[in-house]
Amino acid sequence: MDAREDLPKISRNISTAFLDRLDLELESQGVSQDRESFLPHINQFLDTLFAITRPNLRINGRTAEQPYDDDDEEMEPFDEALDRHIWSLSDQRLKWHCRRRTRPTEIEALVQGIYTQHYSQLDPTMEETFVDAVTMSAQLCQSISMQYERANRFTAVLSEVKALKP
Repeated sequence: MDAREDLPKISRNISTAFLDRLDLELESQGVSQDRESFLPHINQFLDTLFAITRPNLRINGRTAEQPYDDDDEEMEPFDEALDRHIWSLSDQRLKWHCRRRTRPTEIEALVQGIYTQHYSQLDPTMEETFVDAVTMSAQLCQSISMQYERANRFTAVLSEVKALKP
């Protein structure tokens, strides 16, 4: 809301709409003479409703419970769009915080399930072949580095031989 004067108008509109709905329901059931017996309960409900919502109401960026001074008229108007953006960022941060706690266990369960499914379908000979290939890859890495060194030495020797005069 932009001004404190809007609050009574909104409260009055809600009360009027609520009482109109009560009248409509009582007329449709043919017991409109019972309206007076419902009024204290309706008023109590509305008072409770407004008391519950008061801490969540913001009037020009302030809660309805904060004191309002006449000096505050000079204050810059509250930016509702910025406030909504800040609250949405805060909400996203809370969601990410919850996700950060639950997501790793979900991923672990997913990987464990995939591993179990894959391992149950794995043939023992295929597993041996895979282990052999992994072992050979370590040997290949060593062999590749040795071959690379030999190739470098060969090019150095080749350039020296070409440099010699016959």
